[in-house]
Amino acid sequence: MMPDNEVMLNLQKLNLPDPLAMRLVDTITIYESMRPMMPVPRNVSPKHLLRLVDIIPEVDALILDGYGVINVGSGPITGIGELFDCAANRNVPIIVLTNGASFGAEVAWQKYRKWGLPIARDHVVSSRDALEAALKSRSPGLIYGSLSGTSAPLGYSNEVHYNSDVGFFEKADEFVFLGTIDWDSDDQDRLEEALRQRKRRIHVANPDVASPQASGFSAEPGYWAVRAMKNVGVPVSWYGKPYNTSFKIAFSRLEAVTGQRFKKSRVAMVGDSLHTDVIGASAFGLSSVLLTEYGLFRDGGASQMIDACGIYPNWIIDRL
Repeated sequence: MMPDNEVMLNLQKLNLPDPLAMRLVDTITIYESMRPMMPVPRNVSPKHLLRLVDIIPEVDALILDGYGVINVGSGPITGIGELFDCAANRNVPIIVLTNGASFGAEVAWQKYRKWGLPIARDHVVSSRDALEAALKSRSPGLIYGSLSGTSAPLGYSNEVHYNSDVGFFEKADEFVFLGTIDWDSDDQDRLEEALRQRKRRIHVANPDVASPQASGFSAEPGYWAVRAMKNVGVPVSWYGKPYNTSFKIAFSRLEAVTGQRFKKSRVAMVGDSLHTDVIGASAFGLSSVLLTEYGLFRDGGASQMIDACGIYPNWIIDRL
């Protein structure tokens, strides 16, 4: 979609922070500038609980975010194994829905299995799955330019790769943001200059603006896509949370792997982000859980941001 007038007005007022100096308030401000493009959440009155395991008797299934719920950094969060065990004991199935798209659901599943989590491959969904499903329906002649040199290729014969294919910017009809492990401001400058020469669509598999790291926040594909919209006004298609497609895939997968039908309000999406996990779940009809101790709000500020943004989860829970 092209940025609408309200979004463009918001972006012109937006002072984008340096990607190497991102803070929580910067992350929330960028998300808020994009609210007109996001789905609309329902109004609810949050309940507060100490531990995530305490909601298992209240739900029929769980959909978990990856980063900030299952793991932080390169290791699992203490207590995630207990959550899986408690859910299994009460026959509450778990699906994982991650915005991580650099390598897709297969690599995420292998990581979870390495940590000893009892989760099957088809219980893991990535926002990359939503992007790949959408691209299949587009013109087969389009040449897609993958903007990350380290992300796993999409596997199309008409795919070119940044930093490896000569004439990358000239060849690509549209661009795909899978991940930004090796992306920086110099790379972004080259992209934006190419887009000024010829505007083309950017497909964003991971709409996350930032991800909490050991010190500070890393800029994610959503940040760079917003910058391209602000500076060049290019059309952007979004595929991960909070947008509907990824939730539809995850919910369909839940019913397919269990052979059951679920009432959406009895399925809880658990994440650490108001603007991806909570908004997306609420708009899709799921119950939402904001987990505060490990991800975006690990240093505090959740209550203030909930009120400031007017985004209310069904449950606010401290830890696993």
